[in-house]
Amino acid sequence: MNDILNKDIEAVKILVKEIASLIKSHEHKYDKTFPSAVKDINRDNTYTIVDDGGVKRKVKCSIPNATLKVGQYVWVKVPCGRLEDMHICGVK
Repeated sequence: MNDILNKDIEAVKILVKEIASLIKSHEHKYDKTFPSAVKDINRDNTYTIVDDGGVKRKVKCSIPNATLKVGQYVWVKVPCGRLEDMHICGVK
């Protein structure tokens, strides 16, 4: 009985190592949405927000006909992990 249990434990350890290896090598390309607030309205039709890492970013707004105000809470999306395509996608 102990022999079977030990083989199962070893099999699980091998599986865990394989999964951990795949996770480390996988590029995480998925949409991420987070809350923020409009900090400034820029002359080039962009808005300054603070991302979830505390960095100020100039982003566009993808909400049709939206008129956002400084201090307004918004949802910001990073599509497929591309920071250059970060945009405001909703009002919170």
